[in-house]
Amino acid sequence: MRKFLSSFSLFLVPVLLLLAAIELYVIYYPSTFNRKADDLHANLKTTELLVLGSSHNQNALNPEFLHLKTVNLANASQDIQIDSALFFKYVPKMPKLKMVILELDYFTLEEKNDAENFRLPWYKRFYGIELYPISFFNRISVYASSPSFFNKILIDAANPKKPKYEVNQYGFITNDFPGVMVDENYDSARLAITAAQRLKDKHSKLSVDNFNFNRSKLDAMIRYCSLNKIEVMLLSAPMYSTYILNEVPEKNRRKTAYTDSLQNSNPAIRYFDYERDPRFTIHDFKNDDHLNSNGARKYTAIIDSLTRSIIATN
Repeated sequence: MRKFLSSFSLFLVPVLLLLAAIELYVIYYPSTFNRKADDLHANLKTTELLVLGSSHNQNALNPEFLHLKTVNLANASQDIQIDSALFFKYVPKMPKLKMVILELDYFTLEEKNDAENFRLPWYKRFYGIELYPISFFNRISVYASSPSFFNKILIDAANPKKPKYEVNQYGFITNDFPGVMVDENYDSARLAITAAQRLKDKHSKLSVDNFNFNRSKLDAMIRYCSLNKIEVMLLSAPMYSTYILNEVPEKNRRKTAYTDSLQNSNPAIRYFDYERDPRFTIHDFKNDDHLNSNGARKYTAIIDSLTRSIIATN
């Protein structure tokens, strides 16, 4: 028995050390998620502009080129309920906050993560936010939240042929170009031909229940800002034409009705729609609905000018 236990220990110890090494790598390797959390906690008392939203705002707004001291907490698949949780946990702790940017893209109001979303445990680890009960293993291990996701990251990191992303101190990727635009060599005709298949399930879900849920969350954040003299900017980011042509009209009608009602009830609410802005060309996008790093620099300059103008007039 002792011999068996000794042999088992010799096998188990290296395995545990390997798992510990993987977990430490996953937590501390420079990622958009941990860099954003570090930036938030280091600059909580001096933040002037807070950006929330999904990967659209994550990829579109680089705090490096914004004059206001900015924390961009937008992340992939981040829905309004997560935005709201981050907002109400951290905005009351931001004494210098002047403005909040909220994402209001075509799909925003009808998306809602369920309890199975693999990124939710990350919010518990890095922000102390728990929207749904999180399992014991996901509490102690970020890797356990999605081994397949992190295995791909580990494999890509070890592959010299894979692009190595550069993440700045704000959690923004500064060389984010790989995607369908590069794959198709920025060929607009080819992109148009393949769009229907590529986008057939992209943000196509309709949900009035999600719409009503998200609207109530957005209204609560806007109301808090109004009561505390914090400017609110609602943004729709630039999209490539293939994405726009595949949008579901019913979703756009509901979104338009909501933005109209907001602005009619409160003229101070500012909504800016850049979805079809002609200043953005095929070379500004990495895929149908995300700007690349060059497009983000252009868009950030536009939003920076806008925020400076709004703050200057108040």
